[in-house]
Amino acid sequence: MSLKTLFKEVMDNYIKARTSQPFKGNRIGDILRKEIPQEIQKFDFIGDEYFIKGSNGQGNWAEIPWVAIMDKNITQTTMEGVYIVYLFSSDMKRLYLTLNQGYTKLKDKYGKLVAIKKMLSLALKIRSKMEAKGWNTDNNLSIGNEFYEKGTIFYKKYENNDLPDDETLKNDLHDLINIYKNVSVLSGEDKEQIYENEEDYIPDNDTSYNVKDELDYIKSYIKNHGFSYNDKLIENFYLSLKSKPFLILAGISGTGKSKLARLFAEAIGCNTKNGRFMLVPVRPDWSDSTELLGYKDMHNKFHPGVLTNFIKKAINDINRPYFFVLDEMNLARVEYYFSDILSIIESRKKDGDRIVTDPLLIKELLDENSFHEYGNLYIPENLYFIGTVNMDETTFPFSKKVLDRANVIEFSDVNLDYFVGDIEEITEKVLNNSFLKSEFLTLNDCLDYREIIDDVILVLKKINDVLREGNLHFGYRVRDEISFYMIYNELNGLMDFDEAMDLEILQKILPRIHGSSISIKKILVELFKICSGNYEAKYDYEDMDVSDKMLKDMDNCVYPRSAEKIIYMVRRYEEDGFTSYWL
Repeated sequence: MSLKTLFKEVMDNYIKARTSQPFKGNRIGDILRKEIPQEIQKFDFIGDEYFIKGSNGQGNWAEIPWVAIMDKNITQTTMEGVYIVYLFSSDMKRLYLTLNQGYTKLKDKYGKLVAIKKMLSLALKIRSKMEAKGWNTDNNLSIGNEFYEKGTIFYKKYENNDLPDDETLKNDLHDLINIYKNVSVLSGEDKEQIYENEEDYIPDNDTSYNVKDELDYIKSYIKNHGFSYNDKLIENFYLSLKSKPFLILAGISGTGKSKLARLFAEAIGCNTKNGRFMLVPVRPDWSDSTELLGYKDMHNKFHPGVLTNFIKKAINDINRPYFFVLDEMNLARVEYYFSDILSIIESRKKDGDRIVTDPLLIKELLDENSFHEYGNLYIPENLYFIGTVNMDETTFPFSKKVLDRANVIEFSDVNLDYFVGDIEEITEKVLNNSFLKSEFLTLNDCLDYREIIDDVILVLKKINDVLREGNLHFGYRVRDEISFYMIYNELNGLMDFDEAMDLEILQKILPRIHGSSISIKKILVELFKICSGNYEAKYDYEDMDVSDKMLKDMDNCVYPRSAEKIIYMVRRYEEDGFTSYWL
């Protein structure tokens, strides 16, 4: 009987057998323990060095049956070592062909958490040492057993309603056998010794950091490299990425936007040498996402883009942060080449202790071979997007879709003095992704901080009431992301409430305002009252020098940065009849 037929019979009948039929002498058990191993043994690439064993349980039905192929030189038991195993999902909807690891002895020796950590670490080490084209290298399997899922090194997934033919099943197994032979990291090593130092290979993503201390270190690292930024900029940079993994750095050319992104990343261990930092210059001719995601050529072959390959690497190193920088991102229209990615970022959701998204690539974009390699990619929780933009007449403006999804940090102050001081040797650290990983995706995730949220919403309601007059009011996304920013700020004691709120108004609210209507000027004047804290101030928005009167009231402003920017925008309106955050 063919292998496909045997797999199909198990998947269609196992749940019924497990829940309502006797264990002993059952046909499904015989298929797993005898018939499937016998079919596999017939393949010419399965020699005497391999031991094949199938199981549906020991005396009682197992929830997840399996068929394992073990190299006797590595292991002869599924309780330890590395081996090939077919794993049936508990709902029998999927069959996985995997290169996997035994966990029982690891769990007994180290406990569950350390055992999983060591398996994940060894998987990363093996993946880093060898090419496995066409095989999935994440741990996003849906089997129903955490150890099987976390122990997986490489895998392919087969759906019950779309099992491949016998020739494909044979070729896939042959391919994985060749990979298994090349797992040189195991050669000549004791089955347990291979795990002894694995905790040093993968950073513990549960590490608790003193954020203030780490940010002080980052500031020192940046200063040591000859750059100095305004007070609280690094705190703002950190909080912005923590709140949402997409940040825009704006300003005139040459103010150190790209350098800040690079130095911040380097300070926590991400650089071009280790492949965890990538800067991609945006070209004016980008009109779609092919440069980033990839394309299918006239021969129906998929060619991955730079971001697709970068994401694949990040997924395989999930506990370390990765930075993808789009330099001068508004040289082309951002909505044309980045809108698909923005939409995927918005699909973030929690899957256990991980944050995942919808698939990165649609099936129609991929050919059959590339689907196995790239079809399961998503935007991982350890990937951070940073865009640098020049604010001048040579670049394109941003739509609200982009601005609503990012914090915009403006670089406008330039101090041309050159400071020479004592330079101390400061080397980069290696921080894991828990330093930057978002803890909140919705307000329901942070109900323990209702007092902070209520204070934020009180301010935002006043602002939205003003913006509504010009149909510029914002929605729930902006509310939530500002709330996250403010909670992270409070938890880490980085700034007082008003200072942090000032920055969020400046970089989440004001960038959305532009136009030539007199209502725009009226809105800006009313927003200035909120920022100054003087709601009773009498400003005539039709007055052509109202900005000068507002400037005189800058003392004791509640939100001075935002107030100063508003005055600038009002003055531009008075001079040109049009204003924008970006002028």
